[in-house]
Amino acid sequence: MNLIDLFCQNQQILDWKKNLNQKTRQLLMGLSGSTKALAIASALDEHQKILVMTSGYSEAEKLSSDLISLLGEEKVYNFLADDAPMAEFIFSSQEKIYTRIGALNFLLDDNESGILVTNLSASRLFLPNPNELKSSIIELKVGQEYNLDTLVNFLIKIGYRKESQVFNQGEFSLRGDILDIFDKDSISPYRLEFFGDEIDGIRIFDSESQTSIENLNQVLIHPANDILLSDEDYLRAQKKIEEAVKASQDNHLKSYLEEILQDVKKRQLHPDSRKFLSYFYEKEWTILDYLPKHTPIFFDDFQKIMERNAQFEMEAATILTEGLQSSKAVSNQKYFVNAYPDF
Repeated sequence: MNLIDLFCQNQQILDWKKNLNQKTRQLLMGLSGSTKALAIASALDEHQKILVMTSGYSEAEKLSSDLISLLGEEKVYNFLADDAPMAEFIFSSQEKIYTRIGALNFLLDDNESGILVTNLSASRLFLPNPNELKSSIIELKVGQEYNLDTLVNFLIKIGYRKESQVFNQGEFSLRGDILDIFDKDSISPYRLEFFGDEIDGIRIFDSESQTSIENLNQVLIHPANDILLSDEDYLRAQKKIEEAVKASQDNHLKSYLEEILQDVKKRQLHPDSRKFLSYFYEKEWTILDYLPKHTPIFFDDFQKIMERNAQFEMEAATILTEGLQSSKAVSNQKYFVNAYPDF
C-alpha cells in the first residue's frame, strides 16, 4: 500500500473525492504542506487531467516537487511565469517556454493523464489558439514528399532558428539536400536526407562529432515558441497597428509602431511582439481554454490567489502607463488577459 492509498482510507477524503464528480465548487480545509499534494494526487484516480493554480511561482514549484515525489516526473507538468509581470517581456527563458509548450501539448493530448501546476501570473498570459498549436506539430516520415522551402518556412514559423550547424534545441540548418533539426523535446538532433522532395532517410546524430546514432522511420517536430501566429493573426495585427499609426499624434510612438509594423508585414516576430499579442489573437485564449471539459481545478489558497490577482492588476497597469509615457504603447493595448469573471 502506497502513501496515496493510505491517505484515501479516510472516509472524509473518500466522500470529498466522490463529490468532485458533481462539478461544483468545494472547499477543502485543514491541509498543509505535502498533505495538499496527497489530496490532489489522490484525485487523479478519478480524473485524467487536473489543473492546480497557486498564487505565486515559489508555491507552484514547491507543490510541483511534492507531486513529483508522489507520482513521478512523467505525471506532473508545469506552466509557470515569473510573479512580476514585466519579467515576461524582459527575460522569459527558453527553457521556461519549452516547459510551457510541453504543458500545453499535455493538455491537448487525449491519451495523457497527469497534473498541471500553474501560478496566477502564468494564467494571465496570452496563448495561441489551441488549434494553431495542434497544427504546429508536424510528423516527418521516410518515403514521403515535403517541399523543402515550405518546410523551412514552417520551422521558422513555429519558432526554430536557422543556423549553420545545430547545437541546441530549437535550431535547424539546411545544407543542400540535408536538413538538420534539433527538436525542442529531443536529446539529440535529427538529420533528414532528401532526394528531391522525398525524405530518403532520417537519423539521430551527435551534434559535436556529427556521427550517426540511430536510424528512424519518422519523427515528430514540436513548436519551439509559445507565440504561434497564423496569417490571419498577422493580418489582424497589421490592420490594428496601421490604425494606431494613423491615429497617433506622437512622432516617437509613430516611429516605434512603424518599426513593429515592418516586422508584422514580413511575418516575423519583433522583440516586443509579446506586448502586442492582444492585437494578433482573435480572442483572449489562456491556459483554461486548453483544459478538456470537466477538468477539476484546484485553487491552492483561494484568498491568496485573489490578493495576488489584485496586485498583478496594479503592476500590469503601471507597466502599460509607463509604456504610454515613453511612447512605447497604445492606450487600447492589453499586455495580459483580463481578470477571469469566475474569480
